[in-house]
Amino acid sequence: MIQVSRIFNSPFLGVYLRTWEKYTLVPKNTDRDISGLVSHYLKTEPLEMTIGSSNLLGSLSVMNSNGMVFSNIASEEELRVIPKDINFVVLKDNLNAVGNNILVNDKAALVHEDFSDESVRIIRDVLGVEVLKGEFREVKTVGSSGLVTTSGLIIPPNMTDEEIEELGRIFGVKGRVGTANFGSLYVGASVVSNSKGALIGEDSTTVEISNIEEALNL
Repeated sequence: MIQVSRIFNSPFLGVYLRTWEKYTLVPKNTDRDISGLVSHYLKTEPLEMTIGSSNLLGSLSVMNSNGMVFSNIASEEELRVIPKDINFVVLKDNLNAVGNNILVNDKAALVHEDFSDESVRIIRDVLGVEVLKGEFREVKTVGSSGLVTTSGLIIPPNMTDEEIEELGRIFGVKGRVGTANFGSLYVGASVVSNSKGALIGEDSTTVEISNIEEALNL
């Protein structure tokens, strides 16, 4: 199931929301019923919170089936909303916008090349996946420009067929290029998706929406 939407009058949903198969992090006091959209289209339980008093949850966190990684600006009080059965960590790294800098599913993670070796080890241990450093042809913020789920992968259009195939092999899904929000290369910042559905930035064209739906096998 897919639905186009906005949040805080922005089509960049992935900046504010972070989801996987069971939970979705949702900012408190949104300007519309985002929690209702999350429950209906993503089939997940919404967890309303802030990170460092910020609503930019998608930029400041990542998750997969094994755990969650949060920016170092997250407070203990804010993290109390996370269910006790979830393994999570606050990553102490200069690259604190972890959602912009980590692209992960249940098989692998591609991370910003400037993460420390210690951060790479922590990401690997908490998310339980192989971690590789890399970029998308000089676009280093792989988390905000790419989008991967358990069923599909979208990366920026400047990638070669060989690079697309290799990334698909790494993540264990078929990859393809795409944009959102009327030509934006930052699909990860524009779309929130899991294997069950997607919320897509409202400025996306019909062609972009169709490509995203097909790429993620929705």
